Formats: sequence, C-alpha cells, structure tokens
Amino acid sequence: MLILDAIRAYVEPIEQRIHSGEVFHGSAALAEHHHAFITHVLRPMLPLRYGLEWGKAFSIDDVTTHDNSILIYDAIFALPMGRLLPCEGVYAMCEVVPHLDQTTFVERLQNVASLKRLHRAKATAHDVTPMHHLGVFGARYAQLSDDKLNPYLGYIFAAEAAAPDLLLQHLNSLIEEDVIRPEHTPDAIVCFRDRWMITRQTRTGDAAVPRSSFAKFGLWRPDSHLMPMLYVLLNVSLSQIQLRNPDLLRPLAALTKYKSAQSNRLN
Repeated sequence: MLILDAIRAYVEPIEQRIHSGEVFHGSAALAEHHHAFITHVLRPMLPLRYGLEWGKAFSIDDVTTHDNSILIYDAIFALPMGRLLPCEGVYAMCEVVPHLDQTTFVERLQNVASLKRLHRAKATAHDVTPMHHLGVFGARYAQLSDDKLNPYLGYIFAAEAAAPDLLLQHLNSLIEEDVIRPEHTPDAIVCFRDRWMITRQTRTGDAAVPRSSFAKFGLWRPDSHLMPMLYVLLNVSLSQIQLRNPDLLRPLAALTKYKSAQSNRLN
C-alpha cells in the first residue's frame, strides 16, 4: 500500500532521532525531555490544527490535572490561556518519561486518570464545530443521546521500560482493585527502545480507537512497524474527537456581578 510506504518513509527520521539520543539524552531534566519530545516527535507527526503545550488542564468546576504534562489541544478554536488550559479544548495528555518502572507507571497512570475525570459538557454530532451547535431535533434529543464525541485520550511514552508483561499485569491488578477505573486508563503505552506498545483492544483483537469497543488491553510487538503504527493510531484517534468550546456566559456573568458590586460600593 503506497500510503503505508509514505508513512514509513516519513516517520523513519523521527525514529532515528529518538534512538540517536536527540529526544532522551543523559541526565536531562524532565522538562527538557518534554520539550524535545514535542519538537522532534509529536510536532512532526501531527497536523498544525493540533496545538502542543506543557501544562495542566482544568474544568469548569475548578478541578485541575495532577501534574504538568504535554497536552494536545485545539489550536484553531480553543481559547489561548498559556499553560493552564480549559479542558474543553484538550484532546489528549501525553506522559513522557526516560524510564518507566512500576512506581513511575502508577504516577503517570494517575495523571492520565486526572484528565479523564475532568467534567466537560458532552459534544455530539450536533456540534459541527466547537463553536457552532446544530439545533436539529431539539436540544433534548442531543442531551439524551448516548453519542459522546469528546472523550479524552491519554498516552504514556517511555524511552525504556520494565517488561511489558509486568506492567500489563500491574495495570490489570490496579483495575481489579478499583484503584483506577477502566475508562480512566491510557489509550496506549509505548516503549521506544524495545519497540512494544500496550493499547486498548477491541473484541475482535484490533487496536481500539475512540469510537470502537474496548474489551481489554493488548500487547503489541510491532518491531520496525512501531512508528508507523503509532503515527496512524494517534492521527486516527485524534480525528474522531469533536470538541465543544466552554460556555463563557458563566464567567461573563461573574465579571458583571463583580463590576456591579464595585459600582454599588462607590455610590
């Protein structure tokens, strides 16, 4: 397939930069790894409509994610707010670590879960863009529909990691012990050195994307196909998410009340 040939040729230099030490190098600080990963891996792999920022996401009820991470956000419609981003404009969180052991694994899992727990209004097929809602069949139909097109995505990327079977077993144990809920788990965990990937898996054994079923986690060892698989998985998953902008009437009302209170005191 020519499209796969084109993808393989495109991602080959990206993988070379990873394995040559341009992304994960020496005793660099975690912030440097994040910056290098954005510059040399994510930015070349994603269209410019996806913005990349190292920061936190927050919800309308003032809850934030646990820790700074790479956030993939809407670079066209999302409100510009620096490193503290409204969750409505966030597509995904990317956790990036040089070494993924069991302790680091749990920490990164919890940060991904903190994003996936953030409340935001459901987007449906009526949201033709994040700013424009199509009022076909009435608002009540949209609210009652099971169709939710704006789930969060979460990824963990590691230069090297503990044995994938061990991490997968640990993940399943955390789910069974109700430490983390299945819907709050990462969509993919990737180790670049050993070229393996743990992803959500459908009932038919395929890698799951947002609009497919999620039955269990699957371990893949794609070897030289890792980067093409990651490129396709990321872009297919992100393209299936339809965001919905936050309602700014609430903060506007709060500012109006603040102004009115100030005026009354002056009078």
